[in-house]
Amino acid sequence: MSASAENYTGDFLTNGIGARALGLGGAYVSIADDATATYWNPAGIAGIDQKYQVSLMHAARRSGLGSFSNVSGISKIIPHLTIGLSWISAGIDDIPIYYDVPAFDINISAEQRKNDPKFRPREQDFIPAGYLNDSENAYVLSLASGFTISQSWWDNFGRDSIPPEFLFGINTKVIFQSFNGVGELDETTSQFANYGSSGYGFDAGMLVRLPDLNAIFGLENVGGFAFGFNLQDISQTTLTWNTVPAQKESIPSNTNIGLTYFTNLLFNRELIVSYQWQARYGGQTHLGIEYELTPQLALRTGLRDSRFTSGIGIQLKQFRLDYALLIGDLINTHFLSVLWAF
Repeated sequence: MSASAENYTGDFLTNGIGARALGLGGAYVSIADDATATYWNPAGIAGIDQKYQVSLMHAARRSGLGSFSNVSGISKIIPHLTIGLSWISAGIDDIPIYYDVPAFDINISAEQRKNDPKFRPREQDFIPAGYLNDSENAYVLSLASGFTISQSWWDNFGRDSIPPEFLFGINTKVIFQSFNGVGELDETTSQFANYGSSGYGFDAGMLVRLPDLNAIFGLENVGGFAFGFNLQDISQTTLTWNTVPAQKESIPSNTNIGLTYFTNLLFNRELIVSYQWQARYGGQTHLGIEYELTPQLALRTGLRDSRFTSGIGIQLKQFRLDYALLIGDLINTHFLSVLWAF
């Protein structure tokens, strides 16, 4: 397999999860403050205040031909250790198979089709011999911890300030891909239609939050910063297919670096501006802006490389409902998710 093709191995894992993060253009590695941090930056789950969080997301992609879903949950098992579990699933059902139809042979010229009826497509040529279902799944286990500089030591700077927070996390993930055939398939097509692959990989992340700039720069009431780093698929993740001989594909390592600024300067409502750069696919830039109109309503917009994103968040007691729209080259994708904190 060529290097250019191999770069798209495990491509479903590059979509991202959670409508809030996706509405922000995927610039989330330095925010990562909810259960979806199991994907964006596992370090972030250590900074969640609630003991439990559960996130559910679903999207219909490619005009309904494909689907993309996620379930993530986190729990503080002891005061300084948080565990997270996540399932990420993508699939396309009912992909038609047209097996060995002579009329579709690319070597038949237009002149042959015109002059010889046997080279022209027949009605039965457009009836699929069967269908393929593509299923891709990843199961992720996250562990994270962190520490905050003691307030008494931080007060040595002589200003009223909240001390910074340092968070660290790791992921272990198992990935499964399969092509399963259904319908009236012949022996050759059936063998092709039941291939699968599996593999495992690791991620590591770090998140540093500086809630204000009072102590270091003497700037009061201007907001704070957060810096995030996530290295995905350390040493590459290899997927092995059940072919004879076995074929292997590698998911390349991907570095994500992000910086977030947050402030209440604008009409005393929270404003978040986030930037992220990722190394995969030759380097991509992500930008996101979130503004809290009210404590219950937030508006979002962003850029995912060159594609425009937008979204909205509604807080209802312990539930947050999020919607995101991703503008694509050919079609648009709508994402819906709900976050439950308790």
